[in-house]
Amino acid sequence: MKENREGIIRFEEISGSVMEDVLEFIYTGTVEVTQVNAKELIAAGNYLIIPSLKTLSGRFLEQEMSQMNCISTFYFAEKYDCDKLIVNSRRFIHKNIVSVAKLDEFLHLEAKQIERWISSDEITVKEEADVFKIILDWVNHRESERKTAFEGLFRHVRLGFLSRDSLQDIVTNELVRDSAVCLRLTVDATFKMATFVNEDDLPQSSRKGTDTRVIVVRGGKYTFCYIPEEDLWKRLPDGTKELNAITSKMIKFRDQLLTFTKSEGAERYDPIFNDWSALKSHAESSNVAIVKGKIYAVQVNTTDQKTTVVKYNVELCKWETVDLSFDQDCRLNTCVVAAGRHLFMIGGWKKTKEYFAKGERFDTVDKKWEEIADMQAERAGAFGVATREKIFVAGGLCGGKLPITCERYDISTNEWQLFQGLNVPRYCGSMVQLSGKLYVLGGVSKGNPSELSVECYDTASDKWIQKTTIPVESISTTYNPFIGCAMRLSKGALDELSIIEAERAGAFGVATREKIFVAGGLCGGKLPITCERYDISTNEWQLFQGLNVPRYCGSMVQLSGKLYVLGGVSKGNPSELSVECYDTASDKWIQKTTIPVESISTTYNPFIGCAMRLSKGALDELSIIEV
Repeated sequence: MKENREGIIRFEEISGSVMEDVLEFIYTGTVEVTQVNAKELIAAGNYLIIPSLKTLSGRFLEQEMSQMNCISTFYFAEKYDCDKLIVNSRRFIHKNIVSVAKLDEFLHLEAKQIERWISSDEITVKEEADVFKIILDWVNHRESERKTAFEGLFRHVRLGFLSRDSLQDIVTNELVRDSAVCLRLTVDATFKMATFVNEDDLPQSSRKGTDTRVIVVRGGKYTFCYIPEEDLWKRLPDGTKELNAITSKMIKFRDQLLTFTKSEGAERYDPIFNDWSALKSHAESSNVAIVKGKIYAVQVNTTDQKTTVVKYNVELCKWETVDLSFDQDCRLNTCVVAAGRHLFMIGGWKKTKEYFAKGERFDTVDKKWEEIADMQAERAGAFGVATREKIFVAGGLCGGKLPITCERYDISTNEWQLFQGLNVPRYCGSMVQLSGKLYVLGGVSKGNPSELSVECYDTASDKWIQKTTIPVESISTTYNPFIGCAMRLSKGALDELSIIEAERAGAFGVATREKIFVAGGLCGGKLPITCERYDISTNEWQLFQGLNVPRYCGSMVQLSGKLYVLGGVSKGNPSELSVECYDTASDKWIQKTTIPVESISTTYNPFIGCAMRLSKGALDELSIIEV
């Protein structure tokens, strides 16, 4: 070989100064990385197969990364297989895509590269309309040569997650109108917005960080939204009038919320303007539901023994009769839900104090009623939610009693089946489905005219778990029963809302090196269920999973990296004995054990606790408590 003959090895791709740095790194394990040599060191490390040199130099580029250079850094990292730099530069671009897309580095990319970025689930945009603007800006930068690429890029705009106003702006855009494909996609999205009820049925998922599925609750004028993923409450604007949950219902229609109150007007919440307004509607019933994008209501007149199905004409702002039938069993306080093309009317009662388990469904196409199987239990004031194949019903009232059981109806087999009962039986509440989970909230419970607890059904354990509490008492001591509904809010809209802070006295906690954990407490006679975590470095509090048994003046201890809560005083129990352990994997508090004081005494004071270390010898001398 030439190198053997001359005794010289030449590296044509590596300069002399960089080779000196490489040799220094090989012999000492360190080298000074600067803006001048960072990329050359990575290229040399890749050529000479020295991964640690690439990692060291890549770390320097990460520290120097900005919106001005992140695009070039990413493609450089890809060229030289710098795995960690690829991940971190991609993450940086995703997080800052709206700002980065305005800069020359991005605007000079090829169409395939643009497609790669805008098709990602991970890009952070306040709303999907930002993605459309990114495409427009890139095309307009060199419109004559890039116009042909518009159609291919437009397919990556997730039109189902745009607001109706954004869709109207898009359909009038010149580039969209010049493309039959783009125009058809936009029209289809507009139609689906009017007909899709459940967002889980949309053909695409929303981008992470763009939209958040929330539960909106309303009681009187007070309106809040709950974000289950963060276990966080935020406050929405007050409604225009007092709303009574017993005679009202709230539904999501297109991208807005509507409330209907029996024999009174309706209201509309528009998330774009973040405001409630009066809606011209005077329905004789609050039994409303959406079938194939149309609002229906079932009106019952017990005096004339008439059951009327009406449909709301959105354009004319009035109700129109669809069907009028006479029924000897006209029932009040029924549960009305929609599934497929049918309205289901379940349970109810008559003024003769007769309660019903029966159910019927109305075919909105054939315009006729038919009976379905009876529920397992009679109940009036029950509430429920429908999926594609099943209807879930909970709560209600029967002869002055509150049934604890819940029922599940299989539409295909016409069969009802009982499943796990609620922790807090209630009537005239709400059940919502969010991200495949069931939530029950609000309504009226025994001895409580406005129940504030929110329960979530855990399919794995077949149990309802108390998830959180509606935080109305942080702003008022008087309030009406609550109802709720699931909807989607944009990140931009959520960021504008104020967080509901939890006040608590008698709380207890424990500190680690970097965080402080706090649970329990007392606030205005109520026991907050939430727990909070404080980050010492950032000076920020964050809510996390609430306790199964809210309590105050208890203890929290940390043992072997786990959190335990014990003792204190709980609702109706002056000395709570349960011990809970926080399971980080499932983000749940699990009841671990019970303090066994009742094995030796029937009278005792509230307990507190602390972690310590005992020798094996000392432990062996202690007597075991038989449970």
